[in-house]
Amino acid sequence: MYTSLNQSQLKKLRMWKHCKIIYRNVPGSQLWIGRKLTVGRTLNQQLQIGDTSTPRKDEKWQQARPYGEIPGPSSLRMLSFFMPGGALRNTNLIQMNRRMREMYGDIYCIPGMMGKPNVVFTYNPEDFELTYRNEGVWPIRIGLESLSYYRKTHRPDIFKGVGGLVSDQGQEWADIRNKVNPVLLKVQSVRQNLPQIDEISKEFIDKLETQRNPETHTLSTDFHNQLKMWAFESISLVALNTRMGLLTDNPDPSADRLAKHMGDFFNYSFQYDVQPSIWTFYKTAGFRKFLKTYDDITEITSNYIETAMERFGNDEDRKTKCVLEQLLELNKKVAVTMVMDMLMAGIDTTSSACLTILYHLARNPSKQENLRRELLRIMPSPKDSLTDVNTKNMPYLRACIKEGLRITSITPGNFRITPKDLVLSGYQVPRGTGVLMGVLELSNSDNYFAQSSDFIPERWLKTDLAPDILACPAARTRNPFVYLPFGFGPRSCIGKRIAELEIETLLARLLRNYKVSWLPETPMEYESTIVLSPCGDIRFKLEPVGDSM
Repeated sequence: MYTSLNQSQLKKLRMWKHCKIIYRNVPGSQLWIGRKLTVGRTLNQQLQIGDTSTPRKDEKWQQARPYGEIPGPSSLRMLSFFMPGGALRNTNLIQMNRRMREMYGDIYCIPGMMGKPNVVFTYNPEDFELTYRNEGVWPIRIGLESLSYYRKTHRPDIFKGVGGLVSDQGQEWADIRNKVNPVLLKVQSVRQNLPQIDEISKEFIDKLETQRNPETHTLSTDFHNQLKMWAFESISLVALNTRMGLLTDNPDPSADRLAKHMGDFFNYSFQYDVQPSIWTFYKTAGFRKFLKTYDDITEITSNYIETAMERFGNDEDRKTKCVLEQLLELNKKVAVTMVMDMLMAGIDTTSSACLTILYHLARNPSKQENLRRELLRIMPSPKDSLTDVNTKNMPYLRACIKEGLRITSITPGNFRITPKDLVLSGYQVPRGTGVLMGVLELSNSDNYFAQSSDFIPERWLKTDLAPDILACPAARTRNPFVYLPFGFGPRSCIGKRIAELEIETLLARLLRNYKVSWLPETPMEYESTIVLSPCGDIRFKLEPVGDSM
C-alpha cells in the first residue's frame, strides 16, 4: 500500500497507525458560520438562500457515524506532512490525494488552516452522486477568493458588483450563468469559430517547422510554452474576436504583456488561493503585486474590448455575431468579466490537457496510427481545411481525447459545498461542509475501468470502426459519476465546448502532419498550480507525414 513512500515516511505512518484518532467536535450543523464567502455573506446566509430545509433527524442520519469520527489528520499533523521528510513534501495534487487515501482510506477530512475550511475527501461514486443530486439549482463552489476581493472590494469602480462565474454564488451566480449559457454552450455559437481556430492551428504547425531540426526531428524550443501561446491565441480569438499575433515573430506588444501577466496570475493564484495564506488578514507586499497583476490584466483586456466594439460599430453588415458581441449585448459588465475569466481559464487548462493527450498518443504508437488513418480520410492532404462537414465524423479522435483526460485530467476532483445534511460513506456530513470528489483516482482504478493504466480509446467507441478497431464499452464504467472531466450539473465547465473545439482542431493538425514520439525515458511529470500542469523534461520527436501512410 505504501510502496510510493520512503523509509522515513513509512516509519512515521507506522507510528501514527498506533495513535489515537483526534476527532473534530463540531457542534451544530454549520462548519463555517463566521467565515466570509466571496459574495460578501457568511456561509450561513448563503445556505439559507440555497436551501431552507430543517436539520435531518431521519433514521439514516441518526444511524450514521458522527462527522467528528471521519478519519483524518489534526492540523498539526497536516502541517508536519509538508515539513522536510513529511509524507506530502514536494508532492503535486495527484500524489497528495493518492498518499492521503493510502493513509486514511476512501473518506477523510483535511482540517482547515489559515482561514481555509475543512474539506471532506471522498472516493466513493455513490457519495459523488448524492452530493451532486443535492447541490440545488445554485451549487456552491468556493472559487478564487482573491479574484472576488479584487473585483468586489478593490475595484468596484470597474466591476460594479459583478464577481463572475468563478467566484459568485447563489442568485448572483445564477443571473450570470443563465445569461451566458446560450452564448457559450450553444454548439453553433462556438463552432462558427472553427475556420479561424483551424487557421491558428495551421500557423502553429508552420511555426513548429521553423523550430524543428530536419535531421533529428526534435524542436529547438520549449514545446509547452509554444502550446500556451497557441492556446492564448485561440481563446483570444473566441473571447476578444482579436488575433494577437503570438505565433508570429512580431506579436502585439499588449498581447505579449498580457501573456506574461496571465502566467503570473496562475502562480500568484496558487500561492494565495490554494495554499494557506494570511492575505485575508494582512495584505502582504506579494499580495499587493498580485493586485497589480489583476490591474494590468483588467486594463489590457478592457482596451481590447473597446477596440473590438469600435470594429463592430463599423461593420454592421455581418451575418453572424461573435461570442464577444453576443456577450456585450447581454451586459457590458458581464462581458468584461466573462472575457477576463475566459482568458484566465483558457490558457494553462487547454494547453495542459492538449499536451497530456499528445503524450499518451506518443507513448502508444499503435493507437496513434489508428487515429492517423481517421485523419487521412478527412484530410487527404496536410493542407486541407477542417470544416463542419468533415469534423462531424471523428469518433476515434474524440475517444483519444476522452481516454487521455481519463488517465490524467487537469484537476484531481470536483468540489462542492453541501447545502444539506448528507450521509456520505456512512458518516454524517453537515450542511456547509466542503466536499472534494476524487474522480481522477477512480478513473485510474481497475474497479471502474478495465486495464485502467493502459491507454485504450476503444473503450469510448460506440461502434466498431474497422476490423482492427473494435468498440470495447465493457472496458469502461457504467457509473456516470466516475468520469467527469468538465464537472456535472448547473455548475459544470462553461468553457467545455470551446476547449473541445480547440483541442480537437490542434490534435487533428498535429497528428495529421507528424508521427509523434516521446523522447524522455521517464513519464510526464506534473506540478500543481490551480490546475495540474506538465513540467520537467518535455521533448517530442516530430517526423513529418506525407499524403499517405
